[in-house]
Amino acid sequence: MGNKVVINVNGLLDLSFDIGTTVYDIMLEAKKKLFKTFVGAKINNVLVDYSEKIYDNVRIDFIDYTDLQGNKMYQSGLKFILILAIKSLWGKDVSFKYSLDKGIYVQVDKKMTEDDIVVLKKKMNDIVSYNYPIKKHVVASENAIRYYLESKDFEKALNVQNIPNRYVEMYEIVHSYNYFYSSMPYSTDCLSIFDIKLVDKNAIVLLFPRVDSNGELPDFHFNPLIYNELLRYSKWSESLHNSYVSDMNEKVARGEVVSFIKMNNIFIDESLYNISKDIVRKRKNVKVILLGGPSSSGKTTSTHRLCNYLEAYGLKPIMISLDDYFKERVDTPKDKNGNYDFESIDAIDIKLFNKQLKSLLDGKEVIIPKFNFLTGEKEYNRDPLILHDDNILLIEGIHCLNDKVTEKIDRENKYKVLICPFTPLGLDQHNHLSTTDMRLIRRIVRDNRVRGRSVEVTLKFWSDVKYGEDNYIFPYTDDIDAVFNTAYAYELGVLRVFAEPLLFAVPRNSSYYDEARRLLGLLRMFYPISSEYLDNDNVLREFIGGSLYET
Repeated sequence: MGNKVVINVNGLLDLSFDIGTTVYDIMLEAKKKLFKTFVGAKINNVLVDYSEKIYDNVRIDFIDYTDLQGNKMYQSGLKFILILAIKSLWGKDVSFKYSLDKGIYVQVDKKMTEDDIVVLKKKMNDIVSYNYPIKKHVVASENAIRYYLESKDFEKALNVQNIPNRYVEMYEIVHSYNYFYSSMPYSTDCLSIFDIKLVDKNAIVLLFPRVDSNGELPDFHFNPLIYNELLRYSKWSESLHNSYVSDMNEKVARGEVVSFIKMNNIFIDESLYNISKDIVRKRKNVKVILLGGPSSSGKTTSTHRLCNYLEAYGLKPIMISLDDYFKERVDTPKDKNGNYDFESIDAIDIKLFNKQLKSLLDGKEVIIPKFNFLTGEKEYNRDPLILHDDNILLIEGIHCLNDKVTEKIDRENKYKVLICPFTPLGLDQHNHLSTTDMRLIRRIVRDNRVRGRSVEVTLKFWSDVKYGEDNYIFPYTDDIDAVFNTAYAYELGVLRVFAEPLLFAVPRNSSYYDEARRLLGLLRMFYPISSEYLDNDNVLREFIGGSLYET
């Protein structure tokens, strides 16, 4: 036994190996025993390289796409394969633009057809089946910069130049090198679950399994309103030469960030102006404005600001939060782990809400509840509310786009607004900035400021939040009237100042340590920006504090 080590795999089984066995060989045995395919491995909550040799008894947790970090690795591996396939087939390159509709939108430097999609998927499947190793190389920063300059990947070169590291990691598949700001799978053969859909002549979407998908690919529903809003924002960013983080950093370095913030705010305000103008134009039929979207989209601030715009047109908006209609805590449904499921639509007292909403629209007097989150009960201590001819009702909440919430109201009397941050900014041509990561960083900052929550607590519940969004929010974004994009191109520079110390506080022995370090790596790409440049009605104030609308 002196020449053996005992490896506990995922807390499920113990396997014996010779001292000095690599993590890769242990993974191959675990794969056979557990009938699962893995993308990475962790020891003591830290990702380790598959080439690492094991000399002591230890627990190794092998991860797949159902792990938050494993899912990021899975996406990065698929992106690398897609780049190689398109280059091999047509000698063209791609740009990864946005995370949207449960996939990644990709711009291709050629006109694409449905026949091309068939050929592309076959090529990607071939790369997967060849089981190419994905090799990690640790190289000096100056060598990486030189390589990227020679490859004309200028944004990557600038990003490496801005990171204060002497060495950086690059990954290789058959003599092709790239970097995706995350660890990578060990091989192409663990990336067999994917799909490609054609969006328009130069755009495709890459679909991959989600954390809670049980190996199934998500259904893809193309939403032209969202897509057109993204294109509009991207064109605006390109016109100001601000497509990548290196462009944003250059504006900070040159002292141009204050004027850029003002321009970005004007662009955002234009959307709100157009939405309010559309509502006024449809005022004859519109009785209720419903503003919904995923967590940390800035729904509350956006609703307040829309109220201001509508007031400028002579209307008298009344704002109601769906959160005040939570069921009493004792009646709140629980998830599979026995925890209260606040993300479920069944956590909302739909019956009471519909009853009061109908009464209001019928001209009756109603006392709206105020939910006390400390006691877990509704309180009825507000003044009675009644709607007059010049009033218009605005309701905000994560479930507002679901017609079940307003089932007593005809569709023609509703105006639905999706609120979500869709950033036009990319890290570089091959690395988009995840909308989910942006919202997570917003939430980390707000949770700590408002609720005193640590990063670990926020990350612990984030998968539940994501599950709720996938099941109760995004399926209802097809039937909307408008999109309000709350992403600021400069926001991660602002949020870095608040989020960085919180993320550094996550201890090494935490199961969320690696995820915290990944987010730190993302934030480190951005030059810090002072929040003093933000107005008090800026959506970011909802997260960092100092909002005009904070009570």
